[in-house]
This record gives sequence, structure tokens and C-alpha cells, in this order.
Amino acid sequence: MNREEAFYYEILLTLGYSSEYDEWLNTYLKTEDPLSDIVLDLAWCGADKEKAISILRKYRMEESVDEENVCNRIRLFLKNAYHTKQLNKEQVATAMYAVASHIGGSGDFDTKVWGDMFCFDEYYSMAKEGIISWEKFDSVFFDYIDFGIPCDEKKIWNSFKKPTFFERIKQFFKK
Repeated sequence: MNREEAFYYEILLTLGYSSEYDEWLNTYLKTEDPLSDIVLDLAWCGADKEKAISILRKYRMEESVDEENVCNRIRLFLKNAYHTKQLNKEQVATAMYAVASHIGGSGDFDTKVWGDMFCFDEYYSMAKEGIISWEKFDSVFFDYIDFGIPCDEKKIWNSFKKPTFFERIKQFFKK
């Protein structure tokens, strides 16, 4: 097991996707001979996912991790979950924010790697409230989720029409 795998499954467990982690661990238990210390430690956790998260975190922090690789794997996982209808757009955006928040606050992580995931939840909320169009949201969302193209804020904010006073009053009373 490498540190990137540990980080990836730590994140999935944190998000509540334990079935993927269980499959992965079972594969290691069946194929590794002799079992490595980390796999043994994880096997002893049983159903205690918090303990498994702690062990994975400790293991991955012992050496540097290719965060871009992990971020891309998470993106592909969420892409698959969206396209197989396991998650909708809102759930994917929320999961991306949860991933970035798990890594740390916006000043704690590498914004180049995790920054896009951090922003999509807010962009989704803005589209839902009519501040930005769904067309603009979908454009940057699918560019990112399907192809890994970083979020182009210009696509979201170009030709942004500031709501009139009357439109703002209408939005206020909708809530």
C-alpha cells in the first residue's frame, strides 16, 4: 500500500463511503503475503471506521503524498458516482467541499490542488439562488468533473449582471 492509497481511502471513509474501503482492504487481505503492518492494523479495526481513518492518516503523514494524484482519484470517484446516478450535482458539490474541508481550511491546503473542490459547493448555492446561471455552473462543473479542467472563474463571472434593486427585493421575499 502506498501513501496516496491511504490518503484516498482516508477521504472516502471520512465521506462515509465505507464499501469501497472494505473492498480495497479485503483485496489486500487476500493478496498480500505476508501482510504488511498497515494492513494488519487496519484489519484489527474491524467495523470501527474512525480508528481506520486515524491509522490511515498516521500512515500517510509519515511521508509526503502526491496530492494531485489523490485529488484526481477523488474527482474520478465523484464523476463515476454522478454519472451512475449514485449522487446528484448538489451531493457531488457538497462532497467536494467536504473533501477540501477535510484537508483543511482554505488557507491550510494547496489551493492549486484542492481549491476547485472547495468552491463548487458555493457555486452550486449561487446557481440555486439565481445569482449565477445554471448554464455557467454546469459548464465549469462538467469541465472539472469530467475532464479535470480547473474551474475558470471568468466563465462564471463574465457578463455577470448585477441584480437590480427590484430583483434583490423579489429574491429576498422568495426565501
